[in-house]
Amino acid sequence: MLKKFIDYYKDFHRGYFRLPLYLSVAIFIGALITFNYYLDFEDSYIDSFYGKPVRIALFFAYHGFAYYGVLLIIYFFEKKNIAFTWQFWVKSILGLLILSADRSVFPYVAKFFIEGVPAPTYRFYFKTLYNLYGVLTLILPLFVLWLFFDRKAGDGFFGLRFNNLSIKVYWLMLLLMLPVIYIGTYLPGFLEYYPTYKRTGGLVFANYYQIEEWIAKFIYEFAYIFDFLNTELFFRGFLVVGLSKLLGKNVVLPMAATYAVLHFGKPMGETISSVFGGYILGVIALYSRNIWGGVFIHGGIAFLMEVFSFFRQ
Repeated sequence: MLKKFIDYYKDFHRGYFRLPLYLSVAIFIGALITFNYYLDFEDSYIDSFYGKPVRIALFFAYHGFAYYGVLLIIYFFEKKNIAFTWQFWVKSILGLLILSADRSVFPYVAKFFIEGVPAPTYRFYFKTLYNLYGVLTLILPLFVLWLFFDRKAGDGFFGLRFNNLSIKVYWLMLLLMLPVIYIGTYLPGFLEYYPTYKRTGGLVFANYYQIEEWIAKFIYEFAYIFDFLNTELFFRGFLVVGLSKLLGKNVVLPMAATYAVLHFGKPMGETISSVFGGYILGVIALYSRNIWGGVFIHGGIAFLMEVFSFFRQ
């Protein structure tokens, strides 16, 4: 299976990789990252509209600028090999609207599901629900989109199938990532953000219900890891598998840029690494036509980051 992955990358770059194209995309993404972190744009500006509908439009503009901006660069270099059909515009716009709404409507979801829970436990319920509500706001709308456009494509629900899946290879990839992840815990800002559990009020939750704190940790971490299914389904599933029949190999680079925007609230080092990680998982999804490997790798890395940061603290 490892040889097959190597063949994926050889075939993807054969006839597609052009240094001017990749340099242009790298400069564009680099400028976008610099803009966000220099001005703290998402945290200071977009998040100032927390709980307001305009936040959907702002996230759509931010993700859309990254996605369509890279596609414009690709079009400049590949005019003969890329065509923007009406199906592409409808699917991509609806998809980015779903993502933007998913990132914006949580206050309304929280108010509906956990309003009235005991005050000492509210924070824990809030943080846990935050990692689960994507079932309603992301997975369900994407499923409707899949029914309309891709039900007969033969790739399952945007790659949510078990064909061409080898867990052994993903275990190996995760093992190779261990030292990189551990070194990453020493990057500036890492321990300010991780472990994410520390912001949940888990100990208060456990004391309120008179249970061991490890139970609260397990509940939260399970929900936290589950959220990576939502992430993979959208970025590697919808943006790669779902749009590849319309854009071919051109789906990977725009997805990687859009994926970077998703990380703008996190440490800059993690955002930069997300571009490379998204690119690698995007190529695998494009050829294997499934996303479970990405779910395993992505969720595994996130879990290890939590574990290492627990030990570091």
